[in-house]
Amino acid sequence: MAKNINQPVAYPIFTFRWLAIHGLAIPTVFFLGGIKSFLIYNSL
Repeated sequence: MAKNINQPVAYPIFTFRWLAIHGLAIPTVFFLGGIKSFLIYNSL
């Protein structure tokens, strides 16, 4: 029984960590890219 409990814990770490990292990283990269392109567009 111990092996059955431990196996799923090692397996779905990918899901929560991946969603947490990408859920924050994707909007921030998009936001920073938007600001940078806005500043470049205004300076032209």
